Amino acid sequence: MPIKLPRPGKAAVGRRALRSSAVLASELAPYFANRIVHAGDRTLASALRRTCERLGATYVKLGQAVASSPAALPAGVAEEFRSCLDQGPAIPWPQVRAAVEHGLGKPIEALFAEFEHKPVASASIAVVHRARLLDGTQVAVKVLRPGIGAVVAADLNFLEPVFRFLARQGFGDTGNAVAYVVGLRHQIAEELNLQNEVRTMAYFRYLFEHFHLDSLTIPKVYEELCSQRVLTMEYIEGGPIDDVALAARYGVDPAPLVRDLLRAWVLTALGPGVFHADIHAGNLFLQPDGRLAMLDWGVVARLDADTKDLFVALVETAVGREEAWDAVTDHMVRSQGAFLEEGLGESRAEVKELVRMYMEPILTKPLKDVSMAAMFMNPDQARAANHGIPVPHRPFRERWQLNRQMAKAMRKAMAAGHFEEEMQRQTFLAGKQLLYLERYGRMYTPDEALLGDKEFLLTALEG
Repeated sequence: MPIKLPRPGKAAVGRRALRSSAVLASELAPYFANRIVHAGDRTLASALRRTCERLGATYVKLGQAVASSPAALPAGVAEEFRSCLDQGPAIPWPQVRAAVEHGLGKPIEALFAEFEHKPVASASIAVVHRARLLDGTQVAVKVLRPGIGAVVAADLNFLEPVFRFLARQGFGDTGNAVAYVVGLRHQIAEELNLQNEVRTMAYFRYLFEHFHLDSLTIPKVYEELCSQRVLTMEYIEGGPIDDVALAARYGVDPAPLVRDLLRAWVLTALGPGVFHADIHAGNLFLQPDGRLAMLDWGVVARLDADTKDLFVALVETAVGREEAWDAVTDHMVRSQGAFLEEGLGESRAEVKELVRMYMEPILTKPLKDVSMAAMFMNPDQARAANHGIPVPHRPFRERWQLNRQMAKAMRKAMAAGHFEEEMQRQTFLAGKQLLYLERYGRMYTPDEALLGDKEFLLTALEG
């Protein structure tokens, strides 16, 4: 079962806020100094990436989102944050040993023939060490970072009020930042119990067999060597799906794997209403045998009835069912009425037009011609990204009025509890996965639409 994040005291939040501010200032100072004297190669992106890595935990999660969304960012920014996927600081070996032995109830030597001290992956919430069982089997052992719950809770208690304040002032896309940190609170609470991940992996292994998704694999779990803070699983050889050189070395064509990844996402969402909700490249490993291993099942979306119905309606629009746009509009009005109708003053007809403007190109056009990032943009930017309509030049007075309108809409949405609603959380998670899928699709299937296989979609809808 999920664990609730601890309630940090004001002193803990204050210390973490001061630490965050100090690290940010120390990284930004050289950047601005270099800008002033026109010297050095330090960029703003590199300064922010180092800030995330030094602060760890929640900030590394933010860095992972940046690393996996190149289409939404200026060139090179996502690549700068690449190290956030799996190159965080190691946990000191004595702490790893203590966590494993406490979690499994025996000395490491009684459970493993060999246990490497250096981690093979080191992310925001946990580290992964390679080990060998007594029978010689190679395994990967995932260990939660000590005290990570308290650190994340303090970070979120500092960041969330800041983002909410900025959103209430109508600043940029800070509403997306509010949605992110609210969702992160739920997400990390679940990740803090690795037994949840054990059960999830078993369930999805069953689903993949049921849907005959033979090209996708999930590591075997050794349940007798798992606990709340330790997870022992099959060691997977390979590397990230976006490593083109690795794919060439293996002689693997990633395009069919990307199609199967999308099919898995659609089938599990339409069927049981679940999907892997953290498919960044560090969690998708090309294997030498040509299959794709899906790793790190700590973040899984479980769609409530309304959100699942919305997903079904969107798939129906992709196969050309015109009436489905009315169903999509109904869902958006119910879930975001405080923002769209009360805040922005949009009529139902205008909401339908707006939703269609955002979503139709994403669902139907070739991936090379659209940007999933438009989902997180303002209407002017979205029209430019996916419809080729230039961003209009607006005078200062009009921009100020739009800012005030957005601020009003955000205040209405927050007062109505919009960001705490389950549909909002699940659709935000789905939107993040679409950014990841877009990246792999642009790399390997650029001439295909995200949901371009209508025959498959019709079969999935009927099933």
